Amino acid sequence: MPLLVQDELAASRLRRMKLTATALLLLAAALYVTSLSYDSHGYLRAGSEAAMIGGLADWFAVTALFRRPLGLPIPHTGLVPRKKDDLALKLGEFVTGHFLTRDVVVEQVRQADVVGRVGRFLGEPDVSHRLAKEVAFNTGVLLEALDADAVVESALELLRRDAARRSYAPVLGRVLDRAVQGGTQRPLVDIIVGRALAYLRVHSQELVPQAREFVDDRGWLASLLVSDKRIRGVIDGFADTLEQVERNPQHPARRWLEGLLRSVADELQHNPRTAAKLDVVLRQLIEDPQAQAVLHDVITDAIASIRESLSEEHGDLQQRIAELICSLAARALTDVDFHDRLERAVEAIMGHAVENYGDELTSLIRTQVARWDATSASERIELAVGRDLQFIRINGTAVGALAGLAIHTVTLAL
Repeated sequence: MPLLVQDELAASRLRRMKLTATALLLLAAALYVTSLSYDSHGYLRAGSEAAMIGGLADWFAVTALFRRPLGLPIPHTGLVPRKKDDLALKLGEFVTGHFLTRDVVVEQVRQADVVGRVGRFLGEPDVSHRLAKEVAFNTGVLLEALDADAVVESALELLRRDAARRSYAPVLGRVLDRAVQGGTQRPLVDIIVGRALAYLRVHSQELVPQAREFVDDRGWLASLLVSDKRIRGVIDGFADTLEQVERNPQHPARRWLEGLLRSVADELQHNPRTAAKLDVVLRQLIEDPQAQAVLHDVITDAIASIRESLSEEHGDLQQRIAELICSLAARALTDVDFHDRLERAVEAIMGHAVENYGDELTSLIRTQVARWDATSASERIELAVGRDLQFIRINGTAVGALAGLAIHTVTLAL
């Protein structure tokens, strides 16, 4: 419902309650006038007189909150217009001190089962696909705003600081060791062996003169002992060995290579001299212009590729994002440990926000109320609570009548 419509509705209800309370007060006055002529025992007069006193007193009290009764400069009246800033401050402090606390908010989050609700909501295929589309679009916009040169420079600066702070050799050693244990190096070996074998088969004749020149440079004795036929035999034998390595996953050469890689991994992790040499090479590589150019090209191409994939309306990347969202949502509902970890994370975030930004609510209330003039503040607050305050007038009139009757009855009895 629009705010103006709400204000009009609240004002209409407030007017009706004011008329009801005033009408009850006028009824008490009419009964009092009637009692002057027709009340022989004084009950009607006592009740109506006390009702008028109670109604008038409560009218004065309620009215004094928002304005000066009858415009008279009576002390301690018109409290809301005069004290609106103090009231705003106290209200803000009351809210942040008693309601917006870490324990209260965390308890509400826990009872509301935020993780479960969000999980069920995101688990809907339509929702996950719509969210994936929004994620893809906003990520694409962010990537479009990125400056590749700035990204490269930031990456290089990060690498410089990290390389100066620690040694990469142990990390690379552990990665290499785990790669060998898992057989990750095998596809790379297959590629290298296959390429080398293909090159030898195609260029074997071209390699003979080069090998001949190499042998001749070793001296006249080597030139005499090593013939062109022997060189061709060595090249063909090497090609045959590579072919065997390519066909046989258990070839001794592969095991030798694995042993070599394990040795390198061990050296990187436990030999300070080897680690120091590698760190020097890495630092030089970071500052090498050609390496920086390669990094620039890689980052630029990666950004362009990701943007292109994200822009595809029903592309594979958007589909994978949607599947990931659905998967996480389902896991949040079925995996108790994952659900609890997410819930603790949400509670920690909400608790942090309350502790560090809860005072902003007090400031917001003070600032907003300070913008209102005294009359507007009084009118807004009266619209919010004035209808309920009119019941005080009604109750005061009714209770006053009962009290007057009781007092008069006790007086006659005595």
